[in-house]
Amino acid sequence: MFPKFYKIFNYSTIAIVIVFLILILTNSVSRDIYITLLVITLIIFIARIVLRVYLQSYLKKSGKGE
Repeated sequence: MFPKFYKIFNYSTIAIVIVFLILILTNSVSRDIYITLLVITLIIFIARIVLRVYLQSYLKKSGKGE
């Protein structure tokens, strides 16, 4: 169950970051919001790293990992 959740989380966060990038590149948002989008993107990046490490340890414990 956890690997499936991670895969959904991973692809959805990539989509969110792409939407943020499109908003910034097309100047659809004001410059004041750039910092907010950057902070959200960094939080997503850190969450992806933490979940990736947790997934690897989870798979290692359950014997399903490499």
